[in-house]
Amino acid sequence: MTGVTASTALLGEKERLVLQAVTGSGEPAVDAFRRWRALVPLDDIGYAAFRVMPLLLALVKREGLDDPDILRMKGIERQAWAANTMRLKHLFLTMDALRRAGAPFVVLKGAALFARMPEFAALRASGDYDVLVDPSHIGAARRELEAVGFTMSAFSFDDLESELQGSATPGAAMTLPGSAGEIDIHWRALPNLRDLGFTRLILQSAEEHTLSGRPVPIPTLAHHLFTCLARCEPWDKDECLARVLEAYFLLLKFGDAVDWRELERLIARYRLEATASAFFEEIAALGISVPAQVRKPPRSFLSRKEWDIRGITPAGRTNWQWWFLNHIDTAHGRREPGDWSPTFYETFLASRNRGKQNLGALWRSASRRTSRKSDGRFKFLHGFSFPEKWGRWTDGHFAFLVVPLTSEQKNGAPVEVRGHILGTGNRTRIGWAGGLGTETVEMPPGQLDLTLSVRMRPLEQLGGDGLLVLWLPDAVAPLSLGINLDYRALSIGIHRTETQPH
Repeated sequence: MTGVTASTALLGEKERLVLQAVTGSGEPAVDAFRRWRALVPLDDIGYAAFRVMPLLLALVKREGLDDPDILRMKGIERQAWAANTMRLKHLFLTMDALRRAGAPFVVLKGAALFARMPEFAALRASGDYDVLVDPSHIGAARRELEAVGFTMSAFSFDDLESELQGSATPGAAMTLPGSAGEIDIHWRALPNLRDLGFTRLILQSAEEHTLSGRPVPIPTLAHHLFTCLARCEPWDKDECLARVLEAYFLLLKFGDAVDWRELERLIARYRLEATASAFFEEIAALGISVPAQVRKPPRSFLSRKEWDIRGITPAGRTNWQWWFLNHIDTAHGRREPGDWSPTFYETFLASRNRGKQNLGALWRSASRRTSRKSDGRFKFLHGFSFPEKWGRWTDGHFAFLVVPLTSEQKNGAPVEVRGHILGTGNRTRIGWAGGLGTETVEMPPGQLDLTLSVRMRPLEQLGGDGLLVLWLPDAVAPLSLGINLDYRALSIGIHRTETQPH
């Protein structure tokens, strides 16, 4: 892989060793396994390696290897089979509810793999089952799922038909009280492909297979493979390993049945040539035959530049890099038309020292082109993550939202925006502009509660609503602080209120 750096390679050293151990045989597989075990303690393995522990254990047994964690590995193997089997109950209850609701759906990822290859249910753990539902039927689906008893711990059912579908997350986890495991209900197949046309394509082309004696719709092979490769971004190497393994086993058994023309069409349609090249290079290195036009499609300079940026963790990308990715995603049809994002000029203002001096100019530029009214609740335009039960985190160093104003607030009374601060142990600087001047505050370490008092100018094109611009220079990923595995660039969480529910 000439010219590929560690960040832009699809897999890192430990992921490639797992791949070689799982898919290989004899001394090469044994050597890869031993090197991997020497590199990574069992407690620190990635989730992709955890999911294929039964396959790694099969190698240990087949080659007569000794391993100090053999008993723990066997426990993971038993857990994988049992968990996959028990979670089928949740999946079948979900499918029955969706059929009663008249909602078209397909199962994705692990469930689709098990439907094609039933023997794999004992060889690969599935943390949950994923179901893609026609977004236009989410309301009816929600009512049937609630009637069955499904609940949402992180999200609100009230957001399913509105805020969640327009946010960064492609789906939401649901659970049955008293039962282990989750069902992920998706309205988009992928987090990084927001074109609903692809969702409709998967649903319209679905094939019917059987899973544990029940009929189940799954994506075609070409569409399944496309979701595997399109999900890959080189900063997230554990996820890349999971998708490469998924595609490898599909192609190992069904390679002759793939509609390669359809796969080639989708790669070209969404301009994912760089992703496809890196993805199928890993597959081909395992001895799988892949047509040259899919394995090595022409790559433009912009495609290579995009791939380089996607090797950087989301929280580590600059405003300019985010502008470039948003521009590319829009130009290549990966985003829905009308998705709001900063312009080139606004990115220039946001990147130039990222200070208070540009907040006013940033507000003026954004206000001239914003026409989305609030409908009586906060309208999150850009720089916010998905809605949770308590509210929304900001995600990035700048954020834009439309705020409904009372008659008093239209005449200069302040709007109180309540929330909380990410506890980092460091100071948190916050700046804001609402059209009537700019302000900044510095919150000391340990202060978590937040109330911003903002005077806002009503905008005629927003029906009297106001536009709020936030400057968040100290946003940071909890992952980088060792708090948890959250890779978003968080700063403040905006709370819901009775008068501003979203």
